[in-house]
Amino acid sequence: MDNNYPSRGELVIANVERVVGYGAFVRLEEYGNKQGIVSISEFSQKWVKNPRSYLREGQKAVLKVLGVKRDRGHIDLSLKKVNDNERRIKLKEYKLEIRIKKLLEHFAEQNKMELKQVYSLFGNRLAEDYGSIYEAFAQVANGNEDLAGYVEDAKLRADLVKMIQENIKPTLVSIRGFVTLSSESGEGVRLVREALLKGDAAFPKDVEGGVSYITPPTYQIDVTADDYKIAEKAMKDCYEAIEKFAQSKGMEFEFNREPKKKAS
Repeated sequence: MDNNYPSRGELVIANVERVVGYGAFVRLEEYGNKQGIVSISEFSQKWVKNPRSYLREGQKAVLKVLGVKRDRGHIDLSLKKVNDNERRIKLKEYKLEIRIKKLLEHFAEQNKMELKQVYSLFGNRLAEDYGSIYEAFAQVANGNEDLAGYVEDAKLRADLVKMIQENIKPTLVSIRGFVTLSSESGEGVRLVREALLKGDAAFPKDVEGGVSYITPPTYQIDVTADDYKIAEKAMKDCYEAIEKFAQSKGMEFEFNREPKKKAS
């Protein structure tokens, strides 16, 4: 991720600063409060009579990045291209990030360190290896990670593990997968949407999960469950439902644990 600007297709948390007749001006909290704009045409698929029915000053919103012009400092955003599942997942991730940051700030203060030192010492590596610091901490809480490979100082490591165990519930695990899906049909957009809905519908009622858009033709599957066995089965049920529909319609399908890299 670019630390200065978001990427096209990325979901971002925005604080709505001003709503006018032709759109809304927002600040991107995760990117140094840089300003972005949502044009009125990106509020809804329907005709917008009252913009404030969709976005209001002071509101926190999940938006999708349409494009970035760094030379001008322009960030174009969309509200209508964010579905309910994407919004729910992004808000959940955001809340977890805030929670983890507070825990790390407390840990830094208790050990007379700067927050940036904590990230440099182990936070950045945990995020890289596990996808997020929260997921790494969840593994510690579950007893699957002792942080010996991340924090050399035994006392510091023991203090960190204790803090995690006191603040992170060990009951849930999260996994993620990626589907590459496309169709040469003239109805390709509709077929892709139907295939993803089949995947969403395949999740068991007692498992939290969903399919969200990244940048077509890549789509993301997130699953949260009580243990890995349940989570893996739910993941399999989801992508197999998508694959079955895709095959019936002559679509291209591929499932991977990591995002498929673009050909150079």
